[in-house]
Amino acid sequence: MKKYKKLKIKSWKQFITYTLTCLVVLSATIIGGSFAISRIVSASESNYPSNSDERLLAASDINSHNSQNNSNQNEIAPVDVQPATTQPTSQDSSSNITTAPITDSSDGDPYADIKTRLLSNDTDGLKVVFLTFDDGPSTYTYEVLDLLSTYNIKGTFFTNHRKGDYAADCYRRIVADGHTLANHTSSHNYEFYNDPTTFLGDVQTLRDYQIELTGVEPPKIFRFPGGSANANESCVQAILDADYNYADWNVVAGDGSSSVPESAIIAQNIIDDCHQHDVSVVLCHAELKENTRAALPAVIETLSAEGYTFLPMEEVFYYPRQLEI
Repeated sequence: MKKYKKLKIKSWKQFITYTLTCLVVLSATIIGGSFAISRIVSASESNYPSNSDERLLAASDINSHNSQNNSNQNEIAPVDVQPATTQPTSQDSSSNITTAPITDSSDGDPYADIKTRLLSNDTDGLKVVFLTFDDGPSTYTYEVLDLLSTYNIKGTFFTNHRKGDYAADCYRRIVADGHTLANHTSSHNYEFYNDPTTFLGDVQTLRDYQIELTGVEPPKIFRFPGGSANANESCVQAILDADYNYADWNVVAGDGSSSVPESAIIAQNIIDDCHQHDVSVVLCHAELKENTRAALPAVIETLSAEGYTFLPMEEVFYYPRQLEI
């Protein structure tokens, strides 16, 4: 049988040197690999926003707030947003309150001729539409405002009293975007019709709140909750005595109940009714009803193609009324 010789180490010094060299190389490899991995992880983490970044993104992207619907009509979920900057149109030297624009028949107003006809009640074949939105602001007000901005048209917002930072910013943006901020009472409480003094106080409460938030005196345009037919002559007289112009409607979206039609039906309701009038005042609740918001593009595009002009309400025009005194 073949015998194997035992391996003999000729030099312990050479063995120790070789072993230490291997250990150094191995340690350097491990340390270098760990450092490289940490750099990769750190770089990948820098691509994601921190908690503070996420709050800033949420504040700047108002539409993300529209995914949340607050069922409490009197409290809008607050979100940190920068107040819209309003550009005053005129300044009263006796106060810091500015006044909203009024009809100007100068050449600078592209709708001057139409407004002159409205003032003189020469409305035959005029094709004017006043889009009005009741019961806001809501968590969806920015969505409606963005839509109107896309089509470069103005509307009228009959608001109630809503609390919270986001709601406050909605009032401001309505004014800043050139829409009409109108009055629909502070509380929307039908029981206040029983006492004209209490009722008018509720109207004034909202007006004071609007002025406080916007720094602007909005035009004194009013809509009775449920329309003037749900009020009474005493309350109507109180509104007139307070120098308000009140407006009902002659076109309805059909979205006033809990059972809301499909958006195509709402759009057709509005379009068909507008075809029946030279001057149409459209009642809708787009800030509250998703199907109404979805119907608005078809309404705007169809009527615009047919030569209709969309205007915001002004104090000086006459609007449909259910109850006249």
